[in-house]
Amino acid sequence: MRPQLKPTNPAYRVGDTILLQQTGTMLEIEDDDGDVAELLALLDGTRPPAEVELEFRRRRPGSAFDVAAGLAQLDEAGLLADADATAGSTLSDYERERWKRNLGFFETYANLATSKYSMQERLRDCKVALLGMGGVGSHISLDLLGLGVRDLRIVDFDKIELSNLNRQVLYTEADIGQRKLPAALKRLQAYYPAADIDGQELRLGSVRDVETVVADRDFVICCVDRPKVHVNLWVNEACVRARVPYTGGGVQMQRSILYLIIPGVTGCVECWRRSAADGEGEQALRRQLEERHAAEPGIGPDMAAFGPMVTTLTAMIVTEFVRFVTGIAPPMAAGQLIEMNFADLAPTVSERWERRADCAVCGEVTPSS
Repeated sequence: MRPQLKPTNPAYRVGDTILLQQTGTMLEIEDDDGDVAELLALLDGTRPPAEVELEFRRRRPGSAFDVAAGLAQLDEAGLLADADATAGSTLSDYERERWKRNLGFFETYANLATSKYSMQERLRDCKVALLGMGGVGSHISLDLLGLGVRDLRIVDFDKIELSNLNRQVLYTEADIGQRKLPAALKRLQAYYPAADIDGQELRLGSVRDVETVVADRDFVICCVDRPKVHVNLWVNEACVRARVPYTGGGVQMQRSILYLIIPGVTGCVECWRRSAADGEGEQALRRQLEERHAAEPGIGPDMAAFGPMVTTLTAMIVTEFVRFVTGIAPPMAAGQLIEMNFADLAPTVSERWERRADCAVCGEVTPSS
């Protein structure tokens, strides 16, 4: 290990104060005797901690400054990275250049124990299934490949229509009438030729259908909304059985919604449904709504699909995916419904649910390793 002050956190001296630039803020450290400035000067990534200590003592023989504690505090503040991390990375030269801006972002979360390269490697090595290549799915597919996901399975069965083009960014007017899957594969493969993109043309109609496409995946993103209600239950049961975490959600007129299910950790959709059914009147209303949406597609929320609301949902889903896979921050939507309304675009928690020990779907499921 060779501690290095991150290039993203340059240091400045103003009088007896050291200012260290962070994301949108400055960390101020009083340094009357110059010990901190001397330590920072030694953190150029050329020395292991023991040599940093020795060189500091050589330069400042009378100082009582605790170098080890100083290094620990700088690392805890997110200001240090390991210059040796480059040598331990499995990223190719092509990948380092292609994901260079990602790495710049991940560097802000790196520390001496976890490198920016390992975060990018986790994304690269994550096997993802994306169910549905409509408005949300077409945006997310590009974002996943842009992040560096190298193994992506996409699933759809539909054809491209003129009314899709206000939000389904993979397609053009020249594609109208064609099936979505071949058009999506062509566009995505051109965007990231090195990726392994598997397309399955399938109308999901049962738990078994979903199991066939998620069984070998590390993460699932569900952007399917047909048939109403039923598909959410199928995806939930299949992912819980396979112990694969997944996100679900959608755009409902003026709001975008998102939830994250982690089998064996959070409650599942069935837990949520049972928790939400509070009282006979509400249960009856929910049943009526579910039955009507199942029988009459194209009513209520189905009449609205506003591009910017699709984009806000995409941002929430992809951010949640990155947080979960890389571990840079706790997921926001685990076991709860996050919604963002057009009125203010502020993410809020609208519902929470606990895992139920008596749940027929997830009650006996253990977390995956």
